[in-house]
Amino acid sequence: MMFKENLAHLRAYDPGLSVEEIRKTYGLNRIVKLDSNENVYGASPNVSKAIVNAALLPALYPDCRDSDLRRDLSKRLGVAEEELLFGLGLDEIIVLISRAFLEAGDNIVMAWPTFYEYYCHAQIEGAETKKVPCDKDGKHDLKAMSQAVDPSTKIIWICNPNNPTGTYVNDSELAGFVEKIPDDVVIVLDEAYIDFVSATDFPRSLDLLKNHPNMLVLRTFSKSYGLASFRIGYAVGQRRLIDEIDKVRPPFNNPRLSQVAAYAALQDQEFVKACVQKNSEVLAMTTAFLDSKNISYFPTQANFIFVKTDNPKTVAEKCKQKGFLINAFQAGVRITIGKMDDMKELLKVLEEAISETSAEPSL
Repeated sequence: MMFKENLAHLRAYDPGLSVEEIRKTYGLNRIVKLDSNENVYGASPNVSKAIVNAALLPALYPDCRDSDLRRDLSKRLGVAEEELLFGLGLDEIIVLISRAFLEAGDNIVMAWPTFYEYYCHAQIEGAETKKVPCDKDGKHDLKAMSQAVDPSTKIIWICNPNNPTGTYVNDSELAGFVEKIPDDVVIVLDEAYIDFVSATDFPRSLDLLKNHPNMLVLRTFSKSYGLASFRIGYAVGQRRLIDEIDKVRPPFNNPRLSQVAAYAALQDQEFVKACVQKNSEVLAMTTAFLDSKNISYFPTQANFIFVKTDNPKTVAEKCKQKGFLINAFQAGVRITIGKMDDMKELLKVLEEAISETSAEPSL
């Protein structure tokens, strides 16, 4: 069979063993899942109440415009309803942007490491990817990224805060960068973790959109709102840009229950604030512990932290054997900020794992 050549070097997403499979494989009674940046406190109680009645209409297609959610969200953000585009999580939004703007011969510019899906869908569309290494502090190297732009560049991806490092681009850095980019290049700001940000100089990205018609801001209900299983995210941009992407959006792409869940979650801002506050408290304890043990990490503005180690796969495996799931990357491990007691226990396991592997060769 003849497959697309563009797919030759791609790999399918591998979720690994399920929690139940890990439990059985390692003989564990308890698993603490800290590998996917989910909200460990769940979702607002409003959500479960709201979806009960919504589940009574299974035979009907969902509202193609996400009307109630669109209306409420536009008021909260101060943007026009037509400046919103909804998708099955930010993953589908990334697919739609890539499909709308990329073809063979084009290229994208992105940091590395950052969210893998930017690269994946450029590859599927036959476009080249220019990966610009993050600087020594784990931040986007915006100067190098601007220098990588050429006449074939169609999209620049900026994950802010960045996944997996948790670092961020501040307002002055972003404003200066945007001014250097040609108007025909789409600049995408992925702000999946914005609700966890405490930095006072974080960009006011929605204000930037007013003067930059080539910019998009992406946000999601999967993180601070705790709706990862409902898969609903959105893009904000000027109407001309949103309309172009909307041409490749499948009809009825957001299920009715997802729309209802997101609307209900949006009404309970106190729940979101409580989750963010707990995350901040546990993060402070985590960084204090890491500092006391001289364990290196990147300061984070998200609900996860990137801990540096020479043997990330081995460290992650040792943590898994003790019932803690974390994510291994080339230069370290990414750990979701869990509940206080879970994190205190994990940090002891992590310290032991790093100590044990410090003299071992990297996998």
